[in-house]
Amino acid sequence: MIRLITERSLRQYLEEIRHFLPLDKEEEFRLAKRIREKEDEKAKEKLIVSNLRIVIYICKKFQNQGLTLSELINAGNQGLLQAVEKFDERKGHRFCTYSVWWIKRAIYNAINAERGIVPRSFLAKRIQGIISKYVQKHGCEPTVQELAQMLKVDQGSVSLALTELIPPCSLDETFDFEDIETPYLETVRLDIERADNLIMPPPDELFKRKVEKEKVTRALGKLTVREQEIIKRNFGLDEYEAQSLEDISRVMNITRERVRQIRENALRKLKNILLKLK
Repeated sequence: MIRLITERSLRQYLEEIRHFLPLDKEEEFRLAKRIREKEDEKAKEKLIVSNLRIVIYICKKFQNQGLTLSELINAGNQGLLQAVEKFDERKGHRFCTYSVWWIKRAIYNAINAERGIVPRSFLAKRIQGIISKYVQKHGCEPTVQELAQMLKVDQGSVSLALTELIPPCSLDETFDFEDIETPYLETVRLDIERADNLIMPPPDELFKRKVEKEKVTRALGKLTVREQEIIKRNFGLDEYEAQSLEDISRVMNITRERVRQIRENALRKLKNILLKLK
């Protein structure tokens, strides 16, 4: 089922994988045991195809960062294959949760390779190794706070080092698909059935979006540094994943109400600036 996907074959691929549903915990473990003990290729194929939707779900978060959706899926699928090879059901972790880090890591690497980015700092290189060992032991990624504690450094240093390793995506984001009726599955099912929601828009639409993005960037540049940061964090712009006012208040060490006030004032400024740019 895993093959090289092109933009031309993407629609057909999405149509094919919509028929594969995720497994429950017991079935995951049964297949993993067969793979580990008998190198059962049929069990491996079933575990792979039952998790192809997870790859799509994760890839959606990395669109418009230099790679097409088909390129992201190809990278994510390679990460899924790595996860299947390394998964050990005896540790008690769900495969669908365990595989997320391997999928995201493969996507990070593909995007960073496209951008020519390599980690330079010693801390970033240490973090790479620590995350890999943590995932192997615990079946999920460590949070920024946990990384800071393990490395005995402040969370700000960890967050800064992580920017050398990963494109915009929250390290603290977790996945736990306990059954096939989760909102995640419904979202992916609808996206796959309506393939136009996932496939890249036509060039004229992309150009229009680029122009609008440039306008917003110019407008943001006219705000104060603190206003820019709050807007970017709240709406998930540039390197930030979308954050709540409560999260922003903790990071910036100001009250939630003050964050709200600054955001509202910044939005009013942006509206006026954008009107003048038209």
